[in-house]
Amino acid sequence: MKSLQFKLTEESLISIFDSLDHNMSIMDKELNILWANKAFAERLGMNPEDVKGKKCYSLWYKRSSPCEGCPCVKALQTGNTETAEKISDEGRHYILTGFPLKENGEIKAVFEIGKEVTEKKIINEKFKEAIKLEGIYEVLNNLTHQFNNIFNGIYGFAQLLKERVTDKNYSPYIEKLIESVEKGVKLIQDLLALRKAPSMTKVFDLNFLVISTKDVLKNIAGEKINLKISLSKESPLIKGDPQQLREVLVELVQNAKNAIPDEGVISISTEKIKIDTEEKIVLTISDNGVGMDKETLEKCFEPLFTQDPRKFGMGLSIVKNIVQKHNGFIELKSSPHTGTTVKIFFPLATLQQEQDT
Repeated sequence: MKSLQFKLTEESLISIFDSLDHNMSIMDKELNILWANKAFAERLGMNPEDVKGKKCYSLWYKRSSPCEGCPCVKALQTGNTETAEKISDEGRHYILTGFPLKENGEIKAVFEIGKEVTEKKIINEKFKEAIKLEGIYEVLNNLTHQFNNIFNGIYGFAQLLKERVTDKNYSPYIEKLIESVEKGVKLIQDLLALRKAPSMTKVFDLNFLVISTKDVLKNIAGEKINLKISLSKESPLIKGDPQQLREVLVELVQNAKNAIPDEGVISISTEKIKIDTEEKIVLTISDNGVGMDKETLEKCFEPLFTQDPRKFGMGLSIVKNIVQKHNGFIELKSSPHTGTTVKIFFPLATLQQEQDT
């Protein structure tokens, strides 16, 4: 039996590189992209041909100059293989390696491999804890407002007692009552202060966030549900915490999946629009599931409201909480047997805002 003869050609190499999930590109000494594989282009929401001739730092980070600590820049300077870890604007972690390409001993270009290690950095348990924490804050917010009303009533009556009780023997007890209520009010204020603004605030491209979360969302949707993604051709820049907004995407797709009994479609889109004189970025998640009646629609954002006894009913209240912290608002449309559409409106951000923070 003859041994298999195989000749490695440029075409076969490109085919191999396109089958790999790592970002791969070849750049000249000015970091203009000469070639990129399929994974590189898809993570940008583009075709491989469309990225040619563009600067890598402009495509990935909307920068006008190379990133600090760029391994490709270092590889071009040192002539050695250089590696660095980079976090993209939407919170994805990559190990970047730059290989200098030489001809007759002279460096002509650089070959970069970007390996995503996000799931190793942000393991599922940590992600679940973040979801639970948001739920705790939402419940805490409701409870603290209730207790605040109770304390205000006690404090008011205590002040009336102080003014009207003439027996001095009761004065120390009334003072202690007032002091205890004041401590309670202070505790309530401290608890409310736990709810901070987004913790990892930055300006980032919402398209990148959707693309980088696509595999997770596909796993949630399952094999019987068609996940359709349509992204804005204009860069939809928003300001906020990418990880929190990733939670919003995951929660809404999970809800959409639960609303589809068998086969169906979940659609995700981004769009840049103008409302009056304000420019907004719209994230839309829709499904063709069972939908909601009017009563459910009115209550679905309330904490602890659920029609599924296996769940706590915190999902949509968490989504609303996160969106409000990002200065956004939600528009929800649904009716029985026609599916549900969730539109989230965010203020348009600019790169200048990132420089100002």
